[in-house]
Amino acid sequence: MKTGKQFFTALEALRGIAAVVVMFLHTGGTLGPIPANIGYLAVDLFFLLSGVVLANSYERQLTTGQISPAGFLLQRIIRLYPIYLLSLPIGLFNYALQNGLDYFTLAGLLLKAILLIPSTNLESLFPFNEPSWSLFFELWAGMLFSVLLIRLSLRSLLAIALGTAGITMCGALVGGNLDIGHQPGYFIFGFSRVLFSFSLGICLYRLYDIQNPTTANSGNIVGLLLCGCLIFITGISASTFFGFPYFDFLLCLVVFPAIVWLAMRTRQTGLVELLFRWLGRLSYPIYILHGPIFSLLQSLRQKGFDLPASPASGMVVVIAIFIAAGIVAIRFDEPVRKKLKMMVAPNRASAVPAASNAGAK
Repeated sequence: MKTGKQFFTALEALRGIAAVVVMFLHTGGTLGPIPANIGYLAVDLFFLLSGVVLANSYERQLTTGQISPAGFLLQRIIRLYPIYLLSLPIGLFNYALQNGLDYFTLAGLLLKAILLIPSTNLESLFPFNEPSWSLFFELWAGMLFSVLLIRLSLRSLLAIALGTAGITMCGALVGGNLDIGHQPGYFIFGFSRVLFSFSLGICLYRLYDIQNPTTANSGNIVGLLLCGCLIFITGISASTFFGFPYFDFLLCLVVFPAIVWLAMRTRQTGLVELLFRWLGRLSYPIYILHGPIFSLLQSLRQKGFDLPASPASGMVVVIAIFIAAGIVAIRFDEPVRKKLKMMVAPNRASAVPAASNAGAK
């Protein structure tokens, strides 16, 4: 097994595109009527990427005892929580606007949100920030990874992936597609859904680590083509295969792993590398901030505020979210995480580089 952590630039781009795809799913009419598509599968791509990235960044440290499961969890909290906590005031204000100022209820929901405890008795598991449901499941999968999955063989991991795929299929057959796990009624299937793709991601990294495949010469072209494939796939109309979830599983079991595998074998240069790195840098802020913002805009309209709802005005909001994500990443998230890591890793030997968040979600 190679000892050095690698950086897969093309995976950063895929993660960024997946975040943008999810954002367009949650515009709440801000962009006008948008036909529903299968962009919900971008979350499964997040889970797949998380398996690859966390195995690349932490598997050796965990197996050799350089970092404990508790230390790993702390690193993940440092990676995920600063921007998530930043999003909660927006979600709190939006929820109060929709449901009134019941201070006891708001305080309880805020505490649950801070602790990332799902509200299975409400319409949304995480009413202050609905997309954060994937953070809950990713943290759960990460802890399972640190205490169990790192100890399993490639064959066992593949068996877990296929077994959890079968469990998830049971829910998808009822729900009509793989867009399950974030609803309270399908909450239990969120565990199998994340473990399905997350385990596949670990398998992909293990295979890459063993085979050490040659890098594609035309990495820029291949990387851009893979990004184009992802955009095309997630743009397929949701109604085309609704009621036939086998298509979703084909994408998650075969197509997405193939795209990620090819992306791992590419290296980018020049402007393409810069673009891909920025897509990765903005992916998590976009993913975690867009939900409360669009929900708030929708609530303001419902309360009688005359806010424009057209493609042009919607694109202004989208561009504003991109700009806000960049500012938050550079001026808030990265400095805060750097300080927190210095606080919990007082000596160089115990410091572990932060993994890129592929999932977050």
